[in-house]
Amino acid sequence: MRWLYLALLTVVVGCGWLPEKLSPGDPRVVELLAVVVSSNHTALGFTPIDTNGTFRLEIAGRRGAYDRMLHIYAKTSRTLAFRQAPGGWRWIHEQETFEGPRDYSTVDGIFKESICLTYETHRVAHWRTNQLNITYSGADRQLAHPRELLLADVLPVLAGWGHDISAAPTNRAAVTAAITDRTERRNRISVVPDPFRTVLEVESPAGIGHARLTPAVAGCWPERIVLRLHLAALESFEVDNGAVKIHTEFKAQPPFAQVASDSSSGEKQLGEASPYWIFARRERSENIFELTLPAALLKDAPAALDIRWIDYLR
Repeated sequence: MRWLYLALLTVVVGCGWLPEKLSPGDPRVVELLAVVVSSNHTALGFTPIDTNGTFRLEIAGRRGAYDRMLHIYAKTSRTLAFRQAPGGWRWIHEQETFEGPRDYSTVDGIFKESICLTYETHRVAHWRTNQLNITYSGADRQLAHPRELLLADVLPVLAGWGHDISAAPTNRAAVTAAITDRTERRNRISVVPDPFRTVLEVESPAGIGHARLTPAVAGCWPERIVLRLHLAALESFEVDNGAVKIHTEFKAQPPFAQVASDSSSGEKQLGEASPYWIFARRERSENIFELTLPAALLKDAPAALDIRWIDYLR
């Protein structure tokens, strides 16, 4: 019976039903990896491929979404899909999963939190094509659905988890920030060096203020802007791009919930699924409110952003 089992296993592997384990030096692996490297996939945020990992090759059946799929297990878990074209193999899909340090519970058991990057040029699964799709699995509400994550949001997290992101694209767009009311002697706004996002520190002993943000190059905004407001309590925060004005505040009493509204739609109460929701968290021990501005404010390349804030306890 053992010979029958081996014969059946050979058929299963040969038909592509079970990915075949290969060495990194196998010509089939080398050929496919060369295609990936030429695609410049690290510019999208993927890490360079670790050739010390475990490689498995899957050969798809006829009429599939792909012809070959390479599975790589190392510091991260990765799948790469390819289609055969007249000029050779074409890279059409990549998915890389980064594991974090914390556990979280689901109905299916306990798992490690993770961040997953997916890019497809042709539809292999259900992802949007020709753009980077980022998902988080875990208990961190600042990263969880329905927030639409950008690469700038997750790169600092991945670095904190111990992943090597040295090949990731950096933030090249610069922003200037200036206090534009009469509180400039008591308030200060400064840009903090960060390779992936634009982080603005707002120190406001006055407890009230108004500032304007402008791109160093007209129309060229960074992917993500984060404001860190040094306030005891946030009675009101507004950001205005000239077409849309968003207002948010934190209730002074427990549960210190955020309340937000949007002038463009007339919505009095925004939810986290709104493209204009400002994801925020409060660092109680340091009296800091960290606000992540929605990318929807920047999509039409406004000339400037005006921000205003008021502290309950000013």
